[in-house]
Amino acid sequence: MSDRAWDSSELDRAAAMARGLRAAAGPDARLFAVRAPGRVNLIGEHTDYSGLPVLPVAIDRSTIIAAVATRSGEVSLRNENRLYPDRDFKLARNIPPYPTGDWANYVKAALQGVIDHFADRGTEVTRLRGAKLVIDGRVPTGAGLSSSAALTVSSALAFMATNGLALSPIETAALVAHSEWYVGTMAGGMDQAASLLGQRDHALFIEFNPLRARPVKMPSEAALVVADSREEADKSGNVRAEYNRRVVECGLAARFLARALTLNGVRELGDVVKGVKEWNAADLVAALAETAPERLNPDLAQAASRLGLSSEALAREMLGDRDPHIVLDLHRPLEILKRARHVFSETERVLQAVRALQAGRLAEMGALMNESHRSLAEDFDCSTSRLDRMVSCARRAGALGARLTGAGFGGSIVALCRADDAPGVIAALDRDYYSSLQIPPQSARAVLHASAGAGLVELA
Repeated sequence: MSDRAWDSSELDRAAAMARGLRAAAGPDARLFAVRAPGRVNLIGEHTDYSGLPVLPVAIDRSTIIAAVATRSGEVSLRNENRLYPDRDFKLARNIPPYPTGDWANYVKAALQGVIDHFADRGTEVTRLRGAKLVIDGRVPTGAGLSSSAALTVSSALAFMATNGLALSPIETAALVAHSEWYVGTMAGGMDQAASLLGQRDHALFIEFNPLRARPVKMPSEAALVVADSREEADKSGNVRAEYNRRVVECGLAARFLARALTLNGVRELGDVVKGVKEWNAADLVAALAETAPERLNPDLAQAASRLGLSSEALAREMLGDRDPHIVLDLHRPLEILKRARHVFSETERVLQAVRALQAGRLAEMGALMNESHRSLAEDFDCSTSRLDRMVSCARRAGALGARLTGAGFGGSIVALCRADDAPGVIAALDRDYYSSLQIPPQSARAVLHASAGAGLVELA
């Protein structure tokens, strides 16, 4: 991570943010600035928390934090967006969260992750200094572009910098991915890895357990139109329950497959894939259908009985045994077969997409994205009528492929176009989607580019 990740406008933003800190901290204080981008996922949706691969790009929209250490154990947060109130809290071995939905919980999550990581290696929290952090986020919130990951990544890096701590980008990605569980979202590690490891003009083929990433060159004639539905997908709010529900459904599918295929040590669907030689999605879905019902009662008693476990043990394993833990809506059955069918078929599409991009086969890549959206809508039930409408509009206007991106339930779509066709796709979205909803289009859609990952600089 270095200043090579920054563009001139980001360095100007950082310098402006640091002026107030410099005036308060004095001329000899060491000031740092961190940038962390959001991401758009090309394909591989809802696979990362099953330990299966993804193909995102870091985007040229970033969160920047200017930071200076303090002599106390106090952390002071000021957001340049004054819709987000100032926050102050004390460092502690276990930092208590703010009420659900508070923006500063993502900062607390990052700092708690750093504290936990280094405490396990002998660094007591009493040895850590507090910090003043000024935050400027330019990744749209609630749009499925990982504004939360950009904030947690930049917060973790800023806090480590002010305390003279450092980790490799891979280690930091794993730390921050786990730390987001603090806010109650049982996410995988795609967003954080993309934000830290992104490369200009490249997508990232990311695999898990262990985390590793390989750049995949984006064809020069490709353009990515990203358009926000303005249907908010806030994983700190109502969407979190739906997201976590899918985590439970996929985890149950993994346990039924482990029983059917006599596999040991299975906790997620990725463990099944690793345990079966020459696997394919159709065979794994057929094996699941032979051993488990399509859907299960949400109280987990039926699942526990079939798996030979106590209801209490299965609940601890699937929902967590401490706060925050997953709470299921008991009025709806858990879908098992559909969820596994999406995850396995999506994994096949990711592997095909890597080959298609590497060979410059954009039409094939577009077709895979189209099939991904169909699967997300029909098998994962995470699309919406607005997202479906935008996807259809982009395709009619000449996009090679279009799909929801991010967790779904609102947020954004990504459309793959040839560069010459991107203006037509944007014009169609403006005319056929944004105008009817009276949404100012200029603030909601753009051609985004594959960006460098996170960067840290010390400010003069």
